[in-house]
Amino acid sequence: MLTGCTFCQIIRKEKQAYLVYEDEKCIAFLDAYPVNKGHTLVVPKIHYESIYDIPEEILAHIMKISKRLALAYRQIFDSIGLNIIQSNGIAARQTIFHFHVHLIPRYHQDGLTLFRPHLSRGESNLSQVYNEIVKFQKQSQSS
Repeated sequence: MLTGCTFCQIIRKEKQAYLVYEDEKCIAFLDAYPVNKGHTLVVPKIHYESIYDIPEEILAHIMKISKRLALAYRQIFDSIGLNIIQSNGIAARQTIFHFHVHLIPRYHQDGLTLFRPHLSRGESNLSQVYNEIVKFQKQSQSS
């Protein structure tokens, strides 16, 4: 755990939060700056900066808890959808560098806009990207 990390402070109970779930591996609490009713963060108790650092078994556990909360929120808040958002790095607008998943219940005509229009992409661009991925996977398997 990092001393200056807001989420580590919440985990150590040094900073107040509205905890909705806790076990030995993770906690979930209401976002202090929610974009919708029920906006929750699911956070590992061990400090990992991003998806690049977190072990797969902890990530899988966080997603399992996220699903449990999503099912409960659908009933509690009568939501009609849910966004699951997880950002990594400054370019992805990560602001707290402790891995976390946002659960954002969605409601009919809630006015929340999370996505921009799609960029236009030609088939050749998709083919090029695909080839880069396949090449990397083949190189990784042979190493």
